[in-house]
Amino acid sequence: MKKEHVIGTLCMTVLLALSPLVAMADQSEEETPKEEQEFKRNEPPVPEAVKQHLAYVEDLDKRYPDTSKVDPERFMAEEGEKAALIYCRALGFDGPCEPAKEGQSAQARSGFVAMSVERAAAKVGRYGWFDWLFNLLYSVGVIPDKASCPSPHVLVQMHMDDEDRRNANSRWGWIGATVSNSNTTWRFCRLSWDASFAFKPLANWGNQYDYAVQNLGMFCPPGSRRVLRRHDNEDWANANWSSGGVFPSFNLGGNWWTYTCQYDGGTPTPLMSSFPTLGFGYGVFSPTNLPWPYALANGYVYQDDEDFLNLNFWIGSPDAVMGGGNNTWRGLSRVK
Repeated sequence: MKKEHVIGTLCMTVLLALSPLVAMADQSEEETPKEEQEFKRNEPPVPEAVKQHLAYVEDLDKRYPDTSKVDPERFMAEEGEKAALIYCRALGFDGPCEPAKEGQSAQARSGFVAMSVERAAAKVGRYGWFDWLFNLLYSVGVIPDKASCPSPHVLVQMHMDDEDRRNANSRWGWIGATVSNSNTTWRFCRLSWDASFAFKPLANWGNQYDYAVQNLGMFCPPGSRRVLRRHDNEDWANANWSSGGVFPSFNLGGNWWTYTCQYDGGTPTPLMSSFPTLGFGYGVFSPTNLPWPYALANGYVYQDDEDFLNLNFWIGSPDAVMGGGNNTWRGLSRVK
């Protein structure tokens, strides 16, 4: 069966199951107040700084289709500062920035804070002010079973303010530490390099053996490919926020731009027969039919995104792992 047909069949199954919710969302769009409609129609265009970051990430993927070929030291020396500054500008900072420390996150909805001129000019770590980028070159995030991450892994949170009117959010089965009510808070454990490199495509062939982890680094680990979701959240009084640093994803004007690393089952590359042991219970994004013994439990989270003039889109195919047009669903499986 062709991949496109499998994806279409799965999406149709989900849509049929959620058809009452879709009808509610359609009615919600009709009920959007005039002031919110005006707000949406006057939404400013995507800033050039954001376009530059998106283009830079896309260019990296073209230049390094096999990320095992990246020389970390050379990359940091030749373009580390450029990469960090492009991201800082996409977040709205005029110059250097850095991940927010504990106690700063409440004031830093992006998870980053501006760096002072004095601190940026000083020698900070091995590479200077952008030293933080080195530790994020290959990091990925997995979904913890509990809302905590053992050292050296770091808890990362990404809150999405979902549609307010006739909210049709739903969830089923295992969703780990994810919070799903009328809004959604995704929680991840950002892994060290060694732990991130332990993930590889599953040995079995087929879409049901695909899975994804959150992209929390400059590159996706070898054997995976990057997928972007532009997520149109609630427009009116939007309350998106994050903590722990979501690089290279970002939140802008009530819209999340999120990256994941997709592993396609049976891809001709080093494979794995079981998921890595990390010292805590966790899961990944996956088709809801990822079989045992890989999946110990399955589930999904469905998000009712902004209804009026929705601008959701994908860059890169999520296959059967996640999907949606004006709304978004993500399959999940607990794997350890």
